Amino acid sequence: MVDDAAALLRESRDSLRVVREFGPTERRRRSEIAAVARVMASRDGYKGVTIRQVAAEAGTTPVTVYRYFGSKDGLVQHLMAEWALDTLDRITRLPATSGAGPAERVAGAFAQLIDWAAEDRNLLHAGMSSVHSGDGPGIRVWRPLFTELVRAALTDPDWTDDHDRALILGHVLTTCLLDLTTNPADITDIRRTITRAAHLLFAPPH
Repeated sequence: MVDDAAALLRESRDSLRVVREFGPTERRRRSEIAAVARVMASRDGYKGVTIRQVAAEAGTTPVTVYRYFGSKDGLVQHLMAEWALDTLDRITRLPATSGAGPAERVAGAFAQLIDWAAEDRNLLHAGMSSVHSGDGPGIRVWRPLFTELVRAALTDPDWTDDHDRALILGHVLTTCLLDLTTNPADITDIRRTITRAAHLLFAPPH
């Protein structure tokens, strides 16, 4: 299994469902279509993204959208892969808190992730709806992604999840993200849940 979340996310984002590779012009056009779809997902969620409407707003044909993304779920997972790559980058760029231990670093980063997700709940809803579709890597990306998120929070690219702490925290995170799509008014409780989980998992042993 490839234990590299960034590579898996790029594979999801850049996966090609044709026998030949796209040239620069086609890659640029694919990005333009994805940008249109992201606006639609952010505006109307999963149900608001249809291949026909994406094609119409992008000034192309449904056949072209299918050619670039394979399916609606393939398109939405492309959008979520881009969001996850951006989130990893944002966590990496968070300012270091002087004197903070591992638990505080992970808790702070994951609470910030909840805030970022809350800024685009409709896109999140679209992504959570598509990830279990079976079209594309879906949940296969998630375990290494959890590890990469913790590495970014700890600013330690060599950290390994030997005791499944990132995996467990990732499952809590998944529940929190699902909560955001169904009960967004409770963001304070959702942030409290993820920070408490991080402290429990990453606090130093007594």
